[in-house]
Amino acid sequence: MFDRTRAGDASEASPRFHVLLVGIDAYPRVDPLYGCVNDVDALEALLLDRLSVPADSITKLVAPHPGSSRRPRLPEGEPTSENLRAALEALAGEGVRPGDRVFIHYSGHGTQVLPRGTRTAREALVPVDALAGGELLFDHWINDVLRRIAARTDDLTVVLDCCCSAGATRSAWRPRESAVRFCSIEELQMLPSVSSRSGGEARAGLFASFDPSDPGFLVVASAQSGEAASEGKTAGGVRHGAFTAGLLDLLAAESDERLRVLRWADLWQNLRARVTSAFPGQHPCLLGRSERRLFGGPFRRQDPGYAITREGERYRIHAGTMVGLTAGAKVAVYGPSPEFFPPLHSPEDRAARRGLLQVESATASSALASSVGAAFVLDEAARGRLVAPGKGDALVVGLDPFDADLSRWLSAEASLFSVAAVSAHGEREVEAVVGRAPDGRFWIGDDVHGFGAGASGDQAPLAWVPAGDRAALVQGLLHHARYKLPLRLVRRCRDWPGVLRVRVLDARDVGRLDLEELADPPLPEAEPDPDGRYRYRLLDGQPVCFSVENRSSEPMYAQVLNCASSGRVEILGTTQLEIAPWRRQTFWMSGHLGRAFPCRVSAGRESNVDRLVVVGTASPEVDLRFLRVKESFAEAIGRSTREMMPDEEAPAERWTATLVTVEIVRGIGGP
Repeated sequence: MFDRTRAGDASEASPRFHVLLVGIDAYPRVDPLYGCVNDVDALEALLLDRLSVPADSITKLVAPHPGSSRRPRLPEGEPTSENLRAALEALAGEGVRPGDRVFIHYSGHGTQVLPRGTRTAREALVPVDALAGGELLFDHWINDVLRRIAARTDDLTVVLDCCCSAGATRSAWRPRESAVRFCSIEELQMLPSVSSRSGGEARAGLFASFDPSDPGFLVVASAQSGEAASEGKTAGGVRHGAFTAGLLDLLAAESDERLRVLRWADLWQNLRARVTSAFPGQHPCLLGRSERRLFGGPFRRQDPGYAITREGERYRIHAGTMVGLTAGAKVAVYGPSPEFFPPLHSPEDRAARRGLLQVESATASSALASSVGAAFVLDEAARGRLVAPGKGDALVVGLDPFDADLSRWLSAEASLFSVAAVSAHGEREVEAVVGRAPDGRFWIGDDVHGFGAGASGDQAPLAWVPAGDRAALVQGLLHHARYKLPLRLVRRCRDWPGVLRVRVLDARDVGRLDLEELADPPLPEAEPDPDGRYRYRLLDGQPVCFSVENRSSEPMYAQVLNCASSGRVEILGTTQLEIAPWRRQTFWMSGHLGRAFPCRVSAGRESNVDRLVVVGTASPEVDLRFLRVKESFAEAIGRSTREMMPDEEAPAERWTATLVTVEIVRGIGGP
């Protein structure tokens, strides 16, 4: 298992607001914008009038066009690079206490440049004086200061209504009377080397340094890294950023009381739909937990599940055939509570369901479904989970030895798997095997773990179940069905055969590399398994990183998942990281360049066999965070309750995936 950091829950202890609003229209040496100041003026009014945020808690840096007729309500500064740095550094200082609510909104230009002496493009925000004596605010500095703010308080929200990719200006979907919040920086001689300001740790991209499931705060971006963030006129004729306009429109319909507790999960699907319908090449993204409140405050973590929206008389499930939602599959629908899904098919589960859907048709990433029984009201933050697979998609469970009585009982208890006998010739056309040890305990295994359990040299089973505890056995197999979903992706993703090349790199010498080398490090590949059973053999504690190469002529959005021996499914590095054609990207822990993943052998085992699944898609909309499984097999088996992310033409939906199996062993004396 690869170690990862974890963030705590938000807390509230005499919270104070700290708000930074930045809007830049009047750029002197690049294309001007016309909706950024309107964005922050509207947010200023909302914060003052509807949320009663004290005026002295708001810092406002704006650059309006000369002669504008606006009437500012608060003192305003100029959004120069010096003032922006000072405002952000102040939020990382002692004036912010634990529990305080920090809200940052930036509307303006973003850019991507290649600084002198580097081979890696860097993203940056563009202050008003960036090309007139000031400087760009590069990704590595922005990400560093955000982490320092998050060290002061765990209630931080950052909204970026800008774009940061050099490809963002190519979109032909942009309506007339609109603009793109990207400026091309041609005068590269004016730009400093990134390494001169990095302070010992570089990070690639404004969004690449954050744990996609929970960086400890929330980052909301108006567009994916490779897309345009547009602005245009609203129905009332006022110029705004497309994302901010959609957000303000949705908030206008909410009561003041609800506005104070509104979560991003409550409006995210509607907000994305509004933006993308107006600008088809723009897909907002959210890094962090959508359960967080828009303007801060205590929140409760929850299982994400499938996002669901209403389409006329039917329902759109934002997951598809790649994760088993084929025709005939049934999905239970839940509201915002309970936070965590109860054990499947338990009385608590059935009581919590708001409705049941059956899939009629599906694409790789979405499904259209109708209600089973009476129609029901769909909550804004509705979540779904699979309760019955489509035809041919049930997990095939083999019994070894076959037990007819146990087979009948298991088949009647759960619909997510079917039961079969294991071939007498050892050819196991099954995905999970249930065996029985001499002491009466059941064991659960698969093609890597547990076949021939107990024989010398074989991998230990994935899970042990107490003798005679059939209910625990069912829970273990239901957990296995979730655990198996990423592994099934490898078989299903056949649109781009051979375009992904994945290597595990030995990062023990990472400290000797220059910062500019870390995006594509010249590190050796990890040692192969000398027995030839797996691709690599790693040592307990050995640091590694993962290199993914796109061998195609199209951009690819990639993410790396680890199906660990414990039964957990982990997301490694940044989710949906864009990889340019014929380029490589390296996945580091939480996106920090140079921060390796330490390999670990689970307690009670002599070795782990973990399976890395790398998924690549052509669509920036695909989000596989619902595949994450936080519980181990032992936790799932032993629990009853739980208390615990186009240019001229829209790209075709294409998928590819590859599998790398690594063994992690306990070494003598460490790595």
